[in-house]
Amino acid sequence: MNVKSASGLTLVELIVVVGIAVVLVMALCPVTVNDSLLDSMAAVGMRGRDIFVAIEGANTERKALGLPPVWPCDFDPATVTNAEERALMGASNSSDFFRMLYDEERLGASDWAPYVAGFDYAKLAGAGVPANMCGQGLRATNNMWTVAKNVRDDMDDVIPVLITRNIDASSLAARAGDRDLAERSLRFDSAWTTPFGRKGYVLIRKGGAMFKARPKYMPWRVVYNNQAFDTALTTNGAAVPLLKYLTPDREVVPGS
Repeated sequence: MNVKSASGLTLVELIVVVGIAVVLVMALCPVTVNDSLLDSMAAVGMRGRDIFVAIEGANTERKALGLPPVWPCDFDPATVTNAEERALMGASNSSDFFRMLYDEERLGASDWAPYVAGFDYAKLAGAGVPANMCGQGLRATNNMWTVAKNVRDDMDDVIPVLITRNIDASSLAARAGDRDLAERSLRFDSAWTTPFGRKGYVLIRKGGAMFKARPKYMPWRVVYNNQAFDTALTTNGAAVPLLKYLTPDREVVPGS
């Protein structure tokens, strides 16, 4: 004898309907999760591009005044004599770099003078990275970005200059040949799980392009557009400081 529910369905029919509903929900959930992840990656990418545009805008102004760019670098102490600019360009991690860029030490004072317009600490948080509390100094935990060091105008535009900290900076490249591009890949960082955990990452290239990617797009051939390069050589073949990266708490040599 069949037992009917209040809706007129038999118990067996009701179980089948509920089972179908569960399968449909489970099938739709990944789409919702993926959409949420992509939206979050897009928002983080826009923050990274805002930082890039702000830095490049400042560098354009400084070039006209005969001043060096504000990207961190291994500078020559004989040519950079200003103590404040030495501290900015010689930063040993990206958190110190951003503190100097924002002139944190004088924040709120009448002589506060950030190096760039359009940058603030809100650009460093999101996607699980907590925002810096108002009135507190920037901490590494509030900074999602790894920053390139020794960036030059003649470097290839495929070089990442801003990368979310969940990528292991030592898995980035300072130089890459055809075999490297075919065989090597980025890795996720074991210490920084935010933003995105192991679900994806975001980078901004030297040319200003934003790249949002899931784990399957971590091979070097994808990251560097299958383009061989050597950042320790200029276009005329002169030797220069190798590309390095500043994570929120340390300096890293790619490939180390």
